[in-house]
Amino acid sequence: MAFVTNSHYGNSTTVDSVSSLPQADLISDTFRRIYVIVNFNTLSLVINFLGTIGNFINIVVFARQGFSDSVNVSLFGLAVSDFLGLVSLQWFNICSNELFAASDIPFDSIEVQYLTSGWPHVAFARTTAWITAFITFERCLCVTMPLKVKVIITPRRCAYVIVVIFVTVIASIVPIYFSTFFAWKFYPDRNRTLLGIAFVENRVEIESIAIPINGSVIPWSAFIVVIVCTSVLVYSLNSKTKWRNKATFGVTNLSETENANSTKSTAGASVRDRRVVKMVVLISIIFITSFMPFTVCFMWSAIEPEFSVVGRFQNTFWVAVGVALIMETINSSVNLILYYRMSSRYRETFRQLFRLKSVE
Repeated sequence: MAFVTNSHYGNSTTVDSVSSLPQADLISDTFRRIYVIVNFNTLSLVINFLGTIGNFINIVVFARQGFSDSVNVSLFGLAVSDFLGLVSLQWFNICSNELFAASDIPFDSIEVQYLTSGWPHVAFARTTAWITAFITFERCLCVTMPLKVKVIITPRRCAYVIVVIFVTVIASIVPIYFSTFFAWKFYPDRNRTLLGIAFVENRVEIESIAIPINGSVIPWSAFIVVIVCTSVLVYSLNSKTKWRNKATFGVTNLSETENANSTKSTAGASVRDRRVVKMVVLISIIFITSFMPFTVCFMWSAIEPEFSVVGRFQNTFWVAVGVALIMETINSSVNLILYYRMSSRYRETFRQLFRLKSVE
């Protein structure tokens, strides 16, 4: 098999040799190094660690609650996807550490992380995106078709959908592993032979399909589903609340006691509806805000090949990807807080798990 032993996206053999390229980057090397230390090696490392623990707790909590409810199945799948995404991203943080890269390891950490961390994280992040879209769709059906949703979306069918999402998204990155592989290469700047990545000759043709699919098609389609379902959900809940209020206050033949009880019941239902709207909108906003930067980076990389980890715009690349990854890390790490604050059932199981006294 013929292959080219250049580095990721660029035409240089090593990362350090990129300095010979004409510099057109607005961000200096010094700023990039400081940024990498602060973001990848400090801030992201800590948030990632806490998020990994949080998602492991989510997995245990949902497993203890059982899978008789389709919502639990979806949230369990989301927790697994977030957990794996954060684990792969933690390896990325370690590989980006200059001290680790300069240590006596037998591989080039920047290149190795491309296949062992970068693309696995992309796969799990896209899986998270589509599971989130499915959860939003499911909640939308609960409001628009409350009498049929239990028949349409059963726990078993929900589990099938989650598995299909995992398999489909992972399959979408498989072509990358046909175009890129590990090979022993000599690095003149280190005077050593290290394990790095190499490419097949038709790598550009393969990546021209795989990168747009993962960078644009999969995330943007998930964005559209989330936006549409959230809009329908909000509209339906508001319409039902208005109808309920008119139906209650339009009744004139009720006694004072019955009318008071009906008004109280309507007010309580309205409050619950507003809480559901706020929760879904909040989750949707966090999701779209968190995933949009990385999608923009993918699109930018497809338009400008030099916007890459070893290209002429590598400093801008590191800063942009740093922002995108920290946003995805936050999205995958805040779920425990949202579940604990908004779900009494989750809260009770959490307290039982850690033997905490219930305050409710």
